[in-house]
Amino acid sequence: MSLVFCKKCVMDGTAKEITFDESGTCNFCRQAEKSLKEIELEKPNLSKIIEKIKKDGTGKDYDVLIGLSGGVDSSTCLHHTVRLGLRPLAFSVDNGWNLTEKADENIMKLVEGLKVPFFRYTIDLKKFKELQAAFIKAGQINIEIPTDHLIYATSYEMAAQYGITWIVSGGNVSEESVMPKSFGYEPRDLTHIKAVYKWATGKKLTGLPMCGLLKFNYYRWWKKIKVFYLLDYL
Repeated sequence: MSLVFCKKCVMDGTAKEITFDESGTCNFCRQAEKSLKEIELEKPNLSKIIEKIKKDGTGKDYDVLIGLSGGVDSSTCLHHTVRLGLRPLAFSVDNGWNLTEKADENIMKLVEGLKVPFFRYTIDLKKFKELQAAFIKAGQINIEIPTDHLIYATSYEMAAQYGITWIVSGGNVSEESVMPKSFGYEPRDLTHIKAVYKWATGKKLTGLPMCGLLKFNYYRWWKKIKVFYLLDYL
């Protein structure tokens, strides 16, 4: 089955969920096509969403929170956020892999050039590397879970701290339509993260930004924090 390839994309039988239609095109291609059509129908609503975000930000210092990595997606998001007349608070968090100064240089050029308030979120890098090592030692399929959870937890934490209702994400359907469940696991599952860490180290995980189910529901339903995928509308 691993030698069976989709006629349209690079997916093959290593994805356990793969199926093919009569033309030899896989289910992941069809799902991506469906998602792209759905978001295309939403694009005319951009102006209404921007007005809603501005209304929710009335009386506050910021309209949106946006995390910056120094990469193209988040950089593009920040540029268009300002162009659309929104007031962003930008932040970055270093997970220990920014080995060159290029990412930080890009971030500072952006925030200084656009005159955007910027916050550098610092974490216990020694503890975080220990968590990353635990996922490698445990043979986890998705060893990016610690980083994904870190960004997720810090984003909601900062939005709540500054009274921001909207988080702008660089995620988008065009680049991220296909991800088989068998290729990874849900990074929001804090119970799973703690279990992997305890299995590998024998210790309880503390000292890092974390967001479990109860805290997420507090942020989502009590604080009314929402995530907006701006690039899908552009």
